[in-house]
Amino acid sequence: MSESRKPQSGKSVIRNVFYGSLTWFLPLCISFIATPIIVRSLGNNDYGIYALVLGFIGYSFTFSFGKAITKYVAEYRNTPESDTITDVISASFVLNCVIGLAGVTIICLLSPWLVREVFRIEEASQNKTIHAMYIATAVIFVSMLSTLFSSMLQGLHRFDIYSKIFTVSGFVSIGGNLVLALMGYGLVALLLWNLITLAIFALIYAIVAKRLLPEFKLRLSFDRTTLRMVVGYNAGIIGYQIVANVLLLFERGWITQRLGSENLTYYVVPMTLGMYLHGFVSSLVQVIFPLASELNNDREKLLKLYTKATKIISMIVVFVMLSVVVNSRLFLHLWIGESFVENSADLLILHMVTFGLAAIMTVSWQMSEGLGFPHYNFGIITICLIISVSSMFALTANYGNFGVAVARLAGFGTIFFSIFVVERLFFKHIQFGFWIRILLSLGAASLVAAAVEFSVTTNLPQSWPTLFLSAGIGGAAYLLVLLLLKFVTEDEKLLIRTLLKR
Repeated sequence: MSESRKPQSGKSVIRNVFYGSLTWFLPLCISFIATPIIVRSLGNNDYGIYALVLGFIGYSFTFSFGKAITKYVAEYRNTPESDTITDVISASFVLNCVIGLAGVTIICLLSPWLVREVFRIEEASQNKTIHAMYIATAVIFVSMLSTLFSSMLQGLHRFDIYSKIFTVSGFVSIGGNLVLALMGYGLVALLLWNLITLAIFALIYAIVAKRLLPEFKLRLSFDRTTLRMVVGYNAGIIGYQIVANVLLLFERGWITQRLGSENLTYYVVPMTLGMYLHGFVSSLVQVIFPLASELNNDREKLLKLYTKATKIISMIVVFVMLSVVVNSRLFLHLWIGESFVENSADLLILHMVTFGLAAIMTVSWQMSEGLGFPHYNFGIITICLIISVSSMFALTANYGNFGVAVARLAGFGTIFFSIFVVERLFFKHIQFGFWIRILLSLGAASLVAAAVEFSVTTNLPQSWPTLFLSAGIGGAAYLLVLLLLKFVTEDEKLLIRTLLKR
């Protein structure tokens, strides 16, 4: 490794983790306020359709060649091979446009059939759902370009700039949807606003990336070896994105078809909270992807990065999961209303566990991609699809929405154990001692925290202050137990204090 290409310092890693978390936290605040208002404005039926289309867009958002750019910008920047970056960007852009336009065309042609025959949307809502799908295809294509440009910033480790742009775009997008909902506009208007906002900020990403990365040049002629490298690396990524999209489309289409769009609303709203948890963790660990590319030849440092990241993420995720298990009914009652308590409280627990497991997996997932093994992720998400879909067939008739949620949990619960395969693959052996310590320490802390939170919420009036007090005291008890067990090392305490101070 050349002197000009030293890995990031500990402080810069912490800074990038902090900036990454902002991409989740700040937009979440306004989204938390906006969701119940949009649900009431659109109604349960139209919100179910809106969630169906948004989910389709969300799972297609990363369907691009941006990961290759992040990997190779991080790997080749400030090296004698830096000219390769221009070829990688050009090849990625061309492939992105060709595949994106082909996908958009196919989706547009299939939209009427999907709406009428697959999702079986009621006749009165079919036309607006088809129009919403058309807008969704444009959103997907613009999203692919936006991801391409923002990936350059991540490859440069400029998570500070990336987080600022992403956060502002989130405020503008969600805030605009809130205003439109309050003014009485329907789901088509909300999707059009998403498209306009996305196009504007995609242009901003491109302008900033051009300024920071001199190698950002687009040309139609590029080295065929680079093209094969980009295609080979992205094959696994595109593959698992397709599989994830199939799972989402089947799940939401299956619920709409078998149980109705109103039941989809009861399913998706609590699922959104699980996705928030997963999104938060993803924002924290996105720095691992370019770092793994840089540390490819230093497995000792890579193992240290992996264990520390997994340890901190597990600590966060387990506490959130236990708090949801204890306070799911109170939270839904305060947030969105009693009908969701009856129809969504159990679903919220299942979704939070499902996405919590997926969130802990995010560290090994990002490391697999950073080290050049995205095809491995493709394989495990395919297993998840098979288990989840087959379980949905078996459980929906008798258990409805609850059965669908159990089926998704079965899929993700099974592939959670792929973490150990990753450890065996990259570090030669499974970290048994590490996982046993995590299990025992977090298990003990969770039992104490759950007892404290349950005691608070059952002895005080049902209100937001009670909920916050429960989480606060429970969190303090949780951390106290972990400190007594010496679960957190001195350097990890420093990392946490630095984040809190910032």
